[in-house]
Amino acid sequence: MKTKRLYLLMLAALLSAIAAVAVSLSGGSHRADPLAGRPVLARIKSDPSAVAKVVLTGPKGTITLNRAESGWTVGEKAGFPADPQKTRRLLLGLAEITYVEPKTALPALYSRLDLDDPGKDKSQSILIEADDAQGAVLGKLIVGKRRIDELGGGNDGVYLRMQGEAQSWLAKGTLDLDGDVLQWLDRRFVDLPDARIKQVTIQQPDGAKIVMAREKPEDKFALKDMPADRKLKSDTILVDPATALQAFDLTDVKRAQDLPFPKDGLVVATYETFDGLTVRVQLLKQGDAFWITLAAEGGSDEKVKAEAEGLNKRWSGWVYGAGSSKGAALATKLEDVLEPKAPPAPAPGTPAPPTPGQSPKP
Repeated sequence: MKTKRLYLLMLAALLSAIAAVAVSLSGGSHRADPLAGRPVLARIKSDPSAVAKVVLTGPKGTITLNRAESGWTVGEKAGFPADPQKTRRLLLGLAEITYVEPKTALPALYSRLDLDDPGKDKSQSILIEADDAQGAVLGKLIVGKRRIDELGGGNDGVYLRMQGEAQSWLAKGTLDLDGDVLQWLDRRFVDLPDARIKQVTIQQPDGAKIVMAREKPEDKFALKDMPADRKLKSDTILVDPATALQAFDLTDVKRAQDLPFPKDGLVVATYETFDGLTVRVQLLKQGDAFWITLAAEGGSDEKVKAEAEGLNKRWSGWVYGAGSSKGAALATKLEDVLEPKAPPAPAPGTPAPPTPGQSPKP
């Protein structure tokens, strides 16, 4: 009986401890808090346009977003333009996030909500700091676990606490806090539709060329100066190199001054459109990585000239990282698209070669 009573007391103590943790995580009370329903970042809610800088600090490092006259830029990538849709979603999220209910105020329990201080060992939280144009802090909060549709009706939930405050909260709202700096870049830097391309010339550093062309947009690309004794590997083998500048997303970006291209040893791909636009691409391979620069020229059409000026303004001063598939397409050689040469026919009277596993006859 004593043993049974001891077990019951131990069980009661365990349940009491679990209940205490649950109460702490829930905030200790189910009554409505005065802050419930109010904006977490009231100054941003009242004027989202006041935000001039947002810094995200998390387990993958720091991402700095700066508002410029031309739009938002990414500080860690030399001020390259940020994805306008992604930054807009972030600002809207910061403005709309609202308190729902208080949670734990005990630092020992922060890890359960991913609300440990950023930088702490194994911390998964992200610190958000939003400043105005004068450098004044508009909000500074630590964001932890996020739950899709946590609050029902399509409303996401997120755990957070203001930096320097012990009290944590469940809040309503959606925050896009991607920790990969590349995902914050405006990655689609060129998109030359397939239908516009008339001719493509790819020249290797040794001067060897491959030229693909067609008469009308609906035609397939054909290889110019096709060797009489060769044929293409397939009817679609020219598609990738001919349309490489369509829907082109960068994999990285650097200032041109930080990665100067040599004068020699480059692959040069030239794309000509039916309406007179010419885009010249220089390709440099470093190890397994491909890097490119681009320059455009307009023909006699004023509209195309203006397009070329706009493209050069965007591309000038930057070196773009290209993925392996795009890089390989831009570096296409003639032998890459042709079937291997057939072996020469044996001379009359020459014995046939032995089949595998047989010894030649004496």
